[in-house]
Amino acid sequence: MSDLDAYRSLYVAESRENLEGIVSNLLVLEKGTDSHAIDEIFRSAHSLKGMSASMGFSHMEEICHALEDVFSQIRSGRLEVTQSLVDDLLGGADDIELMIDEIEAGGDGQLDHKDQRVKSLKRWLSADEEKEVVKPAPKTPAPIEPPSSDTAGDMYEGPAYDQDYGSGCLTYTITFSLADNVDNKNLRGMLILQNLESIGEIVTCSPERTIVEDDENFTGNVTLEFRTNAGKSAIETILGVSDIKTRTISEPAIPAEVSGVPQAKDEPAIPLTKGPSDTGFRYEIHVEISSSVDSRNLRSMLLLQNLEGLGTILHLSPKREIIEDSDTYNGVMDILLSTVEPQEKIHALLKGSDIKNYSVRVEVPEISKEPGAALEGSDSTSFAGIRASSADKAEKKREVKNIRVDIDRLDHMMNLVEDLVINRGRLEQIAQQYKIKELDETLNMVGRSVSDLQVMMMDIRMIPLNHIFNRFPRTVRDIAAKEGKEVDFVVEGGDTELDRSVMDGLNDPLLHLIRNALDHGIEPPDVRIANGKNPKGRLTLSASRDKDNVIIVIEDDGGGVNVEKIKKKAIERGLITEEIAASMSDQDAYDLLFQPGFSTADKITDISGRGVGLDVVKTTIASLQGTIKLESVPGQGSRFELVLPPTMAIVMVMMIRINGKRCAIPITNVAEVASLAAFPIQNIGNGEGLLMRDEIIVLYRLDDMLGRSKSEEVIVVLQNGNRKGAIIADLIEGQQEVVIKPLSKFVGACEGVSGVTIPGDGEVVPVLDVKAILREGGQKSGRKSGGRRVKKMIKNVIADGDLAISEQQADELRELGNIGAAHAATTLSTILSTMIQIRVPEIILVNLANLRNYLDDVMAAMTVFQIQGQIKGEGYLILHIPEDSIIRLTNIMIGTTELNREIDDMDRSAINEIGNIMTSSFLDACATLLNIIMIPSPPSMVIDMPHAALESIIATQEIKENVDEVVLFRTELTCATHEIKANIILLPSRSLLAEIFARMENVIAVAKSG
Repeated sequence: MSDLDAYRSLYVAESRENLEGIVSNLLVLEKGTDSHAIDEIFRSAHSLKGMSASMGFSHMEEICHALEDVFSQIRSGRLEVTQSLVDDLLGGADDIELMIDEIEAGGDGQLDHKDQRVKSLKRWLSADEEKEVVKPAPKTPAPIEPPSSDTAGDMYEGPAYDQDYGSGCLTYTITFSLADNVDNKNLRGMLILQNLESIGEIVTCSPERTIVEDDENFTGNVTLEFRTNAGKSAIETILGVSDIKTRTISEPAIPAEVSGVPQAKDEPAIPLTKGPSDTGFRYEIHVEISSSVDSRNLRSMLLLQNLEGLGTILHLSPKREIIEDSDTYNGVMDILLSTVEPQEKIHALLKGSDIKNYSVRVEVPEISKEPGAALEGSDSTSFAGIRASSADKAEKKREVKNIRVDIDRLDHMMNLVEDLVINRGRLEQIAQQYKIKELDETLNMVGRSVSDLQVMMMDIRMIPLNHIFNRFPRTVRDIAAKEGKEVDFVVEGGDTELDRSVMDGLNDPLLHLIRNALDHGIEPPDVRIANGKNPKGRLTLSASRDKDNVIIVIEDDGGGVNVEKIKKKAIERGLITEEIAASMSDQDAYDLLFQPGFSTADKITDISGRGVGLDVVKTTIASLQGTIKLESVPGQGSRFELVLPPTMAIVMVMMIRINGKRCAIPITNVAEVASLAAFPIQNIGNGEGLLMRDEIIVLYRLDDMLGRSKSEEVIVVLQNGNRKGAIIADLIEGQQEVVIKPLSKFVGACEGVSGVTIPGDGEVVPVLDVKAILREGGQKSGRKSGGRRVKKMIKNVIADGDLAISEQQADELRELGNIGAAHAATTLSTILSTMIQIRVPEIILVNLANLRNYLDDVMAAMTVFQIQGQIKGEGYLILHIPEDSIIRLTNIMIGTTELNREIDDMDRSAINEIGNIMTSSFLDACATLLNIIMIPSPPSMVIDMPHAALESIIATQEIKENVDEVVLFRTELTCATHEIKANIILLPSRSLLAEIFARMENVIAVAKSG
């Protein structure tokens, strides 16, 4: 990998930070003169220019240099800031962003309209300044010559820095030769020249640059006359790359000023020479770069470059080679700077968010005027005033304090932590089942470590909201200008942190809401004046933490929401009747704004009016497990409140049972748990409710979703925002940390269920969507989500093997099939959000050797699980689906009716998922009924002829030795017009089959006695 590729990602990250600083400070500057903003922009542009020159991105360097020239005049007071000027500067910033994007994609940052942009920026310069930029004049007399005009047509002419290379500069003769094995010697040579020009000026170059650029004629040998005030060590660092075979750097020639040649009268020089009124100071500077900065070496080099713009660095500790080496540098520098500039300019350079601590102290009141004093100072060993001890440690210790980690690696690490959490829960259940003291104690220690690791990983993924908040001031400024409105945009709470997974989906919703406020909310200045308001509107974007949630508020002081206008539009579209509108509350009217395609805009613009904004916002926020609420006061403004979880990764849930089925509820949505005996159910109007401590709590039934419980004992009070409601559960199993997985793309949205989780026992557990339940009502949610739709019609139990079964055992198998199918149907109906009917017309108990006779000889998918639990080698559970049923089952999941197509990867993925759901649910129901541990292993799937697939399964040694009889459950699934035939095949060991019959006998006996 070339040097350019190695540093490209670092360059892009640093450039985006600098660009963000330029844009945000430009918007501050537009509001009024701000010297700090000017300095920050100048510094950001200068840093970006220097990095671009070093990387060889000439178009970027030229535009940054033009920006820097403009701000040089603004800083000197020769150019007044106007809106037109800011427009041009922001246009330059937009071009920089385009070039950064192109560089990030692997390009070299070329911009087609680069010349036009540079010209538009330079037109703001005064005539003298523009002339100086186009063709710099030499700032010192002979013997130092300006660059040869022969290089005018070269690919790269080097940066025309504002720094004065005639003040305190020394001239070096440099010779270097590239190694023989270097490819693209011309490119490598040009990169080295560009890197040198980032710290000084090339006076002469032999051979000429046109030859260096020509691969056929360039031999790799270069001789330079080079002027710089950066010191010999900086040159050695640049020439220290492995591609250079030999290099020599001559001792510097004493500059003209030291030799007694008079200086130009209009040029203040750093007082290192004898003169009638030259007075300067040496400053001892101690700097500590913040440990949170990713690239402290690069930050430090940029700071040194800026300090060298003020004067001469006489001493530096640690050496530049160490500062440039990210593996050995700890961010601490001690600098001895000689300058005639006021001390305030040094402080201005050091007042940045990246600098943790710094100090500046005058070492010598007046610098000696004797010739050669500066040169002696550069080799001085009496640098006593500088805190060398801390900097010297950087050379000796060489510890790596910070590294960059790709976000994909962090995501992978988080997935591994989630797996640890799941497996920890599984081990805890096994330890509880077998009551092994040593295992329990070990799990406690492992659990603490896993919890600490989990907390640490979640903290690493937390990102301040400023990462997206800082994008919006420019957006507000441009939209307000286009709409002819004056807006004061205020951002608060940007340091509030969110998980990256939540942050990634937040930009578009916030942008929609901000656009909505600017277009619909804030009025034009003349309307505001007529209403007695300030002509300038106010838009606030704020964030804060509230318990376990992050609250984001977008608030404006505009005209508010016209409720009557909303109702009128809703009536016109047939969403509500006039009678409903008359009795509708304001909050219910606000909710209409979130309907798909609903808009009150009188005209469609490129900003809003198409009716997609608030619907998209609501859908996206819901996908982030958040809520959105609108409040408005006519004439005073509107307020959107977003409530979001700080993370979506690992959450604490309460496990409950409703009608024997396990569900999970996020613990943040559980307000209270109480005994039903203490608060009897009461009829309230047409519904039911509970009177709990003088508060009426509406009862939501989930019968259609999960079935009516036969043993209702526990009240679970749910809360989401200001809404409360209660559900009835059989029992509370306790709290557990789980990983909530969203429903797959095959399943889509599912009303009443926000996701699923798989705890340690392997059961697929739906996570209830409390927001939807409280919003829509339990019965409505249940109808949409589907429920248990199983026809108990197992007519025949056929025995075709060596094992003779009694009528009672046949009844036991029927009951087992009914319960397993019922549970599978419930899970499928809930997850697919549609009614699924499962019918088991017959059960066949067949000898393993004869199983193939009961399977059609057609291509089929077989999803195989190994059953793990109390007895080693219990057997296997197989879902067998013929080829024609594969297509039909996939069509149910993806919502299509096409039958004449080939099985593709999407079908395979869908069948694997549906097989996982069905067999896990079936096995879990059987295990629950029998009170036995039966945990399915991760599934494997094969699509083949069933006889061939069975051969490989039956050939397994465990099956050969332990399995005699197979239980084949003929299964028919019906959904709308789709009919799917399948087989659930249980291959139990002898011991497991005997255990099933024994336990089923007990279950039936208990049921009859009850």
